[in-house]
Amino acid sequence: MSDLSDTTEGAAFALSGSGYTASARGLESPSLFNPAAGADSATAYEVKFLLTEEQAAEVVARVTGKLALDPYADPALGNAYITTSVYTDTPNFDVFYRTEGYDRDKFRVRRYGLTGPVFVERKTKNGDKVRKHRVRISASEVPDLAAPELNGEWAGEWFHSQLLQKQLRPVCRVAYERVAYLGTADGGTVRLTFDRNIRGVLAGEWKLEAVGPVPALVDKVVTEFKFRTAMPALFKGIVADLGLTPTPVSKYRTFVHAAGLAPVRTVNA
Repeated sequence: MSDLSDTTEGAAFALSGSGYTASARGLESPSLFNPAAGADSATAYEVKFLLTEEQAAEVVARVTGKLALDPYADPALGNAYITTSVYTDTPNFDVFYRTEGYDRDKFRVRRYGLTGPVFVERKTKNGDKVRKHRVRISASEVPDLAAPELNGEWAGEWFHSQLLQKQLRPVCRVAYERVAYLGTADGGTVRLTFDRNIRGVLAGEWKLEAVGPVPALVDKVVTEFKFRTAMPALFKGIVADLGLTPTPVSKYRTFVHAAGLAPVRTVNA
């Protein structure tokens, strides 16, 4: 599989007069923002659905010719690529319980592919609104996140600083196979992802090793529609015609529940 980069590049084609551009060249996920972007301009939405394989196939049929398959798709994996993330939380699982001050942000380290690029990432979520900031680091630098202090010259220093300030440490490593589509609709960038075989293991160290054959956490296809400002007509039509209902689902929270890591108590809504 080809190496992945911050900005997806690949073959492009356009459907004249259709309102869609099925192109992955030069586009980024709608939820990625430069930290300098103002709060008002940094708005994106991620709407999730739990679909059967039959429903997922119908969605793919609806976007074929309108959105481009991710150019880094691996035909050997059914046009998917493996995504592996290390999720963090405090010893008291404040992120999981959405304790005040921990209720909107998730800090994670993510690798695309088995040997692809690695990013440190903060994901901020408010309802369906999402904002992500990430910086690429080398795989060899991941263990440095365990250091009590750094020299301040590293690209991931901001992430490391947040780990220390919020007392975050690795909790689990979650992996899945993702099929992604990217393009433009109604004048804005859109992304559509299908995540399968979501699995996880405990992770007390900063390592991005592959997650072996363990039972899947979800028995359906986790599907996300990602877009800026307003859901495009392409996605609205799919939701209406197939009668889809949004279903909030968190890979991290699903793992913590399945592993019985956090004591039962009331979780903030």
